[in-house]
Amino acid sequence: MKKTIFLISFVAIAMVSMAQKGSWYAGGTVGYAISSEKYEDDEAAKQTTISWNVNPEFGTFITNTLQIGFVGGVSGYVNKDDDDKDYTSISISPTVYLGNFYKFTDNLSGFARIYVNYINGKDIDYIYTPDETLEEQETHMGFGSRLGIGIAYALSPRFTVLGQYGLVGFSTVAYKDDNGDKTKTDFDFDFGVNTVGSGTAFNVGIYYTFAKGK
Repeated sequence: MKKTIFLISFVAIAMVSMAQKGSWYAGGTVGYAISSEKYEDDEAAKQTTISWNVNPEFGTFITNTLQIGFVGGVSGYVNKDDDDKDYTSISISPTVYLGNFYKFTDNLSGFARIYVNYINGKDIDYIYTPDETLEEQETHMGFGSRLGIGIAYALSPRFTVLGQYGLVGFSTVAYKDDNGDKTKTDFDFDFGVNTVGSGTAFNVGIYYTFAKGK
């Protein structure tokens, strides 16, 4: 039986001048999730997974419809068997994106964004013996790209609600052991992908413009 205990995905006060040249925005997302699964043959034992991410963001509109931005992503993952760690991973994934807005009404716009990100991190497998705990470490490095689409609605000249869906994306990541020897390469191509590192394919945020264009 698998049970999700709770999930938090918080979008900080962030961005946007509704497509106004020279406007600047800043903010980001924070996410945290934990789930547990009990074994059928032993109700006292359980497996727990924890994931988290922190993604500060800033950018600007370079025309009245075209924006460019940066997301500094840090994420982690932990798998535990009862109270003992089984596997941990941490990744740093800086991302740049280019977006274009399409105005429907004075307050409502659609948009599309292309993201390109670099991936770098470390993974640890824990092996328990009667005398000690051994750690097998790997490093991973790669890159990815994805397309996000969404809707933005201006609540006021500075506040905007934005909903975004990760339409499609790919990534390629190479893994190396402690000696620097490549152990494997993962290539993923997905629909409904995470757009800004929050852990979900669909994200909703309230955005704030701190410097308006002219």
